[in-house]
Amino acid sequence: MNETVVKIEGLTYFHSKQKKGLDNVSLKLEKGKVYGLWGRNGAGKTTLMKVLAGFFRPDEGCVQLFSEQPFENRNVLKRICFIQENHPMNPAWKIKDVLGVAAHFYPNWDKELAIHSLNAFSLNESQRVKSLSKGMKTAVALTVGLASRAELTVFDEPTNGLDAAVREVFYDLLLSELEEGDRTILLSTHFIQELQSVIEEMIVMDNGKLTLQKSIETIRDGAVYVTGSMKELGGYLTHADVLETKTLGPTVSLLVEKDSELWEELQYFDSMKEVPSLQDYLLRKTDRKKEGVGA
Repeated sequence: MNETVVKIEGLTYFHSKQKKGLDNVSLKLEKGKVYGLWGRNGAGKTTLMKVLAGFFRPDEGCVQLFSEQPFENRNVLKRICFIQENHPMNPAWKIKDVLGVAAHFYPNWDKELAIHSLNAFSLNESQRVKSLSKGMKTAVALTVGLASRAELTVFDEPTNGLDAAVREVFYDLLLSELEEGDRTILLSTHFIQELQSVIEEMIVMDNGKLTLQKSIETIRDGAVYVTGSMKELGGYLTHADVLETKTLGPTVSLLVEKDSELWEELQYFDSMKEVPSLQDYLLRKTDRKKEGVGA
């Protein structure tokens, strides 16, 4: 079993007295693994990442990174790199200034990797931040995250604002870096279809709660569309285990999880069965809204 890098037990965080951002979350992250963090807007993803990065103090529960609490703990914070969406950078700086400051923060900083990344993104050290487009600023932030070589690196929506070609550049750089196998990477992203080839384990948040933490293979194989005639399947349209219903004339498709009681019955039906896309399954899994939690 791999070394545990992050251990969270019963984590609860309140944005206000009436609103929970995280509700009794427990999870573990292991050394050398790549995790995907997925959830709808307001699911609690950003709050979770900011707790890990030491920005927020938990209201309840225990959060440990490298066996220490991260909040206001320099020993921990120098071992984690958190690249936020729209990562803040001084507009007056040149790119080389951004990299120079980052090098002071991260003990494992790799200057050669930083230069290689800039070249891959077609960026020049002498360019000023204020002259960069949104996508170019994102590429600079991604360069910092990659070159930090931090033991735990967290990317929040890393490809937001990037076109398809530049996203491919990031994926190639990330895959090259992952060959070392000693970094734990957490990727919060809506581009789950593109990143699923590099993600080993998925963490799914919904309304501040942890909905799933499983290997991506298990999640991809966790549900199925059962398609047949209305006569055959019509009686199950309102069944509690059905995540989604699609009807087309006399034909109906039901999305059902394979660990449900309904699947135990439907799997023997002489019906067409099709695995949904990962994105479709997760969207349907988190369709049911609850009040009072999120952010």
